[in-house]
Amino acid sequence: MSRAERRWSLGALLLLPGSVRAQAAHPAPSKLEIGEGIYLFQTAPYGDAGLDGNSVVIVTEEGVLVFDSNGTPAAAEAVLAEIRKITPAPIKYLVNSHWHWDHWYGAEVYKKAFPELQVITHERTRQLMAGPAVAFNQPGLDEQLPGHIAQLESQLLRAKVSATPVPGVAGLEAHLARDRWFLQQKRGVKHTLATITFSDSLTIHLGPRTIQVLHHDRAITPGDTYLYLPKEKVLVMGDLLINPITFALFCYPTGWIKTLKALARLDAVVLVPGHGGPLADKALLHATIALLEREQQLAREAKGRGENVDQAKATILADARVLALRTTITGSDARRNDAFALYLVDWFVTRVYQELDGTLDDSIPRTP
Repeated sequence: MSRAERRWSLGALLLLPGSVRAQAAHPAPSKLEIGEGIYLFQTAPYGDAGLDGNSVVIVTEEGVLVFDSNGTPAAAEAVLAEIRKITPAPIKYLVNSHWHWDHWYGAEVYKKAFPELQVITHERTRQLMAGPAVAFNQPGLDEQLPGHIAQLESQLLRAKVSATPVPGVAGLEAHLARDRWFLQQKRGVKHTLATITFSDSLTIHLGPRTIQVLHHDRAITPGDTYLYLPKEKVLVMGDLLINPITFALFCYPTGWIKTLKALARLDAVVLVPGHGGPLADKALLHATIALLEREQQLAREAKGRGENVDQAKATILADARVLALRTTITGSDARRNDAFALYLVDWFVTRVYQELDGTLDDSIPRTP
């Protein structure tokens, strides 16, 4: 993958605005009841412009809690419409897991609909959302997505001039309309910050439910929040784990491993990742822990031998144990193997080296 391609890939995952549902073209979210009165909503990707995070809704007669508020106001509005079909109860709490745009850029929708709503994040997450996260995403608004749209416009013009068959032109026109809508959505976001922050844990008693709002250590971001319902044995993890391949871009290797081990100790029979379908066991969680521990060990050894980070990555990608764990995680799918190499080796080993150099702090780094 070239540097330019990598930048666009990162833009799709992190930098670019939460989607624009080209009017009726973008489908409504899927709904899955993962426990009694507990629903997982999943919004389809925004074409080539980005992914949307999972949103979990916990319903009681007393009120509703939402975990993660999507990547755009339109997506959040669609989820809210589905919630209103389920219950007339007010939404009392919104918990946003971390600062990545695809998990909180729809928060304004819930606050507008329920002015008394309490928005909850980790204290570090609120600090990042209040400025650094917005600044980090600005190139997506100013340069990356507009540049991509300009390329599509040129491509469409060439297609029309060359008398490309109508289906090809129609497809480009739909693509362009969707991406323009996506940019409009992001530029219109009203960033809605937490009204309540916490440092380690917070317990919410909502109707008959006990909901634990937890943070263990710096992991994917400085302030990752996850949710645990001990009675229902449901664990909602945000981007701490993604099904099947987690993005390790700006992770904190040691803290992430500690956090995943803390998740593994919880008595959970339903595990909801930040993206992808729910899990009925801890196999992916355990495989990811084993992989990260092995990579961290090999990276430390490589650095001790004087190898640079690229040499270490090559060593790790050739390791038999890493390759076996890759098969467990990707199922030997070629595209997933490529994603594994980038997200779970390239990015992770880079961060291990930075951690060993003592250069990791809470700031949002520049994209590689």
